[in-house]
Amino acid sequence: MSIRKLDISRAATLKDHLLSGILGQDRAIEKACSVLVRGACGLASKDRPLGSLLLVGPTGVGKTEFTKRFTRCLFEGENRLVRLDMSEYQNKEQLEVLLGDGSNAQGQLGRFFDLNRDEEGNLRGGTILLDEIEKAHPDILLILLQVLEEGRLTLRDGTLLCLSEFFVVMTSNIGASESMEMRKSSQETIDRVLFSLVKDRLRPELVGRIGELVVFNRLEYAAQIEIARLLLDREVRRLHDELGYSVSYDDSALELALVEGFDSRFGARPLRRCIERLVGDAIVEKLFLNEETDGKLFANADTGKLVLEMESKR
Repeated sequence: MSIRKLDISRAATLKDHLLSGILGQDRAIEKACSVLVRGACGLASKDRPLGSLLLVGPTGVGKTEFTKRFTRCLFEGENRLVRLDMSEYQNKEQLEVLLGDGSNAQGQLGRFFDLNRDEEGNLRGGTILLDEIEKAHPDILLILLQVLEEGRLTLRDGTLLCLSEFFVVMTSNIGASESMEMRKSSQETIDRVLFSLVKDRLRPELVGRIGELVVFNRLEYAAQIEIARLLLDREVRRLHDELGYSVSYDDSALELALVEGFDSRFGARPLRRCIERLVGDAIVEKLFLNEETDGKLFANADTGKLVLEMESKR
């Protein structure tokens, strides 16, 4: 079903849904939701995408997760996300890889969108995510102008893709290092500096067609703690639902996960892998000893690892 015909109840709950899962970026979510909600309620021009966003800021602060999360909410599934890593298209020759070579080959875009068609062959609505847009060759970025202005794209074999049922989201690390260094600056100053850098790096005609530029900031320590807690909760819940393990954790486990997993350069991105490793190693140790695998996770200050123990033993 076209998103333009969906019940607006999804749009009404979108902001709260995003705020509950993307921590430390309330201002960015508020700004981006203005575009998303208008598109989801059918207010966008039928000749253009549902909405377009450029998300800028440091890596690992929630830009891609934000895109996945709003897509799942509005389209009832992450499979409606067409994701392209633009660092793979740094050469002009990659245009043929992306759009096809003029024969029957439709290129990568054609194959991606073929996976997003209904039983009658029509494109279903969704989100197009273009990661690290600044790394793409300038000629490749020109194809975005047609998408943003007319809501369509022509492949080299003549296939016309109507993209008016899609959101277009671009992410960029432009200004990431500058924003990390501007810790004492006001939000307005950070926005002004990053917007200026974006305009210097990207073609003005492209920037002018983007619906909203949204700044994702470095994560403050309070947000880091809550993200670590959220990821630990998810891992504990997954172990219970998928494997039947009954595991909890105390604050020492939370602190260890944060210290070991959070990186100021890469944000929260390495944190999930760290938590999976710490929790998994603690369970594996019990399995090898043929001991009870239910219990509470505590940090061992001597080994820098988590240990799983029955609370009664402490």
